[in-house]
Amino acid sequence: CKVVRLMFKAYKFRLYPNNKQLELINKTFGSGRYVYNYYLDKMKNNGYVPAYTNIKDYTSTLKYDAVFLQEIDSIVIRKSLFNLDDAYKKLFNKTGGYPKFKSKYNKNSYNTTAVYNNYKNKEYCNIELDLTNRQIKLPKLNWVKIKGYRNINNINGKIKSATISREPNGKYYVSVLYEMYDKIPVINHRTIVGIDLGIKKLLTLSEGTTYDNNKYIDKYEKRIKRKQRELSRKEKGSKNYYKCKKKLAILHSKLANARKFYTHKITKNITDEYDIITCEKLKTKEMIIKGKDNKLSSKINDATFSEIVRQLQYKTKYKGKYFYQINTYYPSSQICSRCDNQDKRYKDLTRREYKCTKCGVKLDRDLNASINIMFEGLKLHMKNYAKI
Repeated sequence: CKVVRLMFKAYKFRLYPNNKQLELINKTFGSGRYVYNYYLDKMKNNGYVPAYTNIKDYTSTLKYDAVFLQEIDSIVIRKSLFNLDDAYKKLFNKTGGYPKFKSKYNKNSYNTTAVYNNYKNKEYCNIELDLTNRQIKLPKLNWVKIKGYRNINNINGKIKSATISREPNGKYYVSVLYEMYDKIPVINHRTIVGIDLGIKKLLTLSEGTTYDNNKYIDKYEKRIKRKQRELSRKEKGSKNYYKCKKKLAILHSKLANARKFYTHKITKNITDEYDIITCEKLKTKEMIIKGKDNKLSSKINDATFSEIVRQLQYKTKYKGKYFYQINTYYPSSQICSRCDNQDKRYKDLTRREYKCTKCGVKLDRDLNASINIMFEGLKLHMKNYAKI
């Protein structure tokens, strides 16, 4: 039995534009940034103006003053002005700081919306994805070669938008957002697991399986530091400076991709095997700040706890399973998983084996914690099940 649910899903592909397309993509990045900065400067001097007023000013004045803006997709300009409006709304709602000017040296991207038209009883869209020939049609760019999702020949859904981006390493990507009705399986939830997140062992499962922390930062740290020193000796703004900066960006990209691959591999295995998944709710930012004193912050960053949790959340939802997070302050490492006796000595992270003073049980500290997390998750699931 399956439940049909409306959902939005993005598919990211590597872009391989030709020289002419490459030039237009870079022009679009610059034009969107120019319009954003132009109206931000104007509002800094004259006060806030709604997005629609700025769009009217653009179509009547700026569009003709800066002729190069007419070469690019008009939707990109509108999106840029709405992004500026959103930045001001965050400022007014006290959820963000004052908007900053965009720099060409930061991440470059632009977003365009899918527009549908009917002609002779046939529907046409300005964005089309052809996975048979591995190409995508984008506004102003026409057909561009792509790579990615080799196991998919067709995507059943309606295209809503596309985001084209250039990474610091010089690679181009397109992310296509689909609106689709997907069938989510309804399953009998029979298996449960508790997960303890850590630095020595990245994940410890309540049934005894452990996943090592590969510490990718250690593999790339020396190379990154060497390249950073090399960059500091270059003259800022010179050709050699940007060549070195690109090489550094490639190293950071390799590090990020290695982490991403390992994280996806772990979360796929867990969500395939277990129906109810429980882990602790960690305050990663606080842990990083506290870890600066004893050099734990880089290790916590490298472990990517928040990314593991994020992937477990959406993958369990997509597969029709359950994911729970227990209270941050639940003392899972201090409580005996057999007799519930609490021993505060195990606040000390150097104690790697749990020895209960009441029942005498001896087991690995992280395994003991994961079993306690599993039982707490089971309680949360029973409460949720009772409501249903």
